Amino acid sequence: MARLKFNLIPGKPSLLSMGFGGLCWLPAAMLGQSALLLGILFWTGWFMFTIRKLQQIPNAQSIIVNRTLPERFLIGRSAQIQLSIENRSKYPVILQFRDEIPDTFLLEEKFHAIPLKGNQKTTLTYLVSPTQRGRQAYGKFVGRIAAPGGWFWRESQWDLAEDVKVYPDFKLIAAERLNAKMLLKDWHVRRPRKKRGEGHEFESLRSYAIGDDSRHVDWKASARRQKLIVRQLQVERGQQIAIMLDCGRLMSESIAGHTRLDHSMNAALMLGQVAGKRGDNLSLVCFSNHIQAYMPSTKGRAVMHRMMETLYHVEASPLESDYWQVTAEAMHLLKRRSLIVFFTDVLDEAAAQGLANNLARAASRHLVLCVVLSEPGILAAANQMPTDSHEVYEKAAASQLLIKRHLALEKMRSKGILVLESTPNTLTIELVRRYIEIRMSNLQ
Repeated sequence: MARLKFNLIPGKPSLLSMGFGGLCWLPAAMLGQSALLLGILFWTGWFMFTIRKLQQIPNAQSIIVNRTLPERFLIGRSAQIQLSIENRSKYPVILQFRDEIPDTFLLEEKFHAIPLKGNQKTTLTYLVSPTQRGRQAYGKFVGRIAAPGGWFWRESQWDLAEDVKVYPDFKLIAAERLNAKMLLKDWHVRRPRKKRGEGHEFESLRSYAIGDDSRHVDWKASARRQKLIVRQLQVERGQQIAIMLDCGRLMSESIAGHTRLDHSMNAALMLGQVAGKRGDNLSLVCFSNHIQAYMPSTKGRAVMHRMMETLYHVEASPLESDYWQVTAEAMHLLKRRSLIVFFTDVLDEAAAQGLANNLARAASRHLVLCVVLSEPGILAAANQMPTDSHEVYEKAAASQLLIKRHLALEKMRSKGILVLESTPNTLTIELVRRYIEIRMSNLQ
């Protein structure tokens, strides 16, 4: 902790007294030297009083400030910040302060001056609300210290700068409802599947027995134990899910206060939570004209943590997405047949031609589900009953957009691609419901 600078700033009482002291010279100017003594006496007393007050203001080293931040910030959710302030001097002080929060944080309350007695420690809390994901920077703690009365203030700064991470968020209420639905259908989802072959998933180590395949010998374990040890394998029990998140130009459009990318992230996180609880392996690819972030295949409780760490800094790019290159790279990473959940946006058949061709190429080896968001405003405009010429044109334009989008999605379906189109409010539930249907039908 370092004090970067300090300044002495006169307070309101000090400024008023200086103004009054200036008026004391008026009698001297009008009456001559006989009234000069009045001004000299006033300013002598003023300087003595000021020196006394300055001695009662502790320096910055006597004020200890610590900031405690939460372990995780979630976009759009209030977070509590705790400040610990200790006055180690013997003099009482008044502290006015300002905490330099990140530019993308909203401060939900104002700071007020606080009194501190000598050798007193206090704890303050305030709330902030992040508005943007990614790595954000907390700045210095800036404060003004004064003796009671606020005659003079000493301005100081404490270097408490640190970076924080703001993660995407998903609705807890929707999560509770989904978990309840998952429990009711759990016996359907977990019904056994036929397992053929010896498998490739590691289960345990055991001693070598006559007849064991020599390819399964674990030579490092054998060297440590001074006897032959083999790896015991099992047939893979979970499905492989690959989430591909389009972060190109089309996903930067805002719907209901959040971008298409943010809505898609929330749905992807919920899908990851449900799939992780059911033992599925999940991988994640975020891309625009190149792969921006990649999470290798993960299963179990680690899925959510690794997804949050992968997604928190991903932002929509102003560039067009390169479906040809990214799809080829993703297919190279996926060794097993997988359920590919592809989050993107579709405008019309011509604009989506490259996307449809590449998803069809992926569908020859994998099961592909293309997830797109519909704009509630366009749906409302297309379904309205126009009352004037402006609403007639508005309805016609919205209807044309919906028809073009519908034709593009039907073209995808004709190529063997599953399609899910939903509004932001129902996307999460519809996506998990479709995932359950795929597992129940053993389509993968």
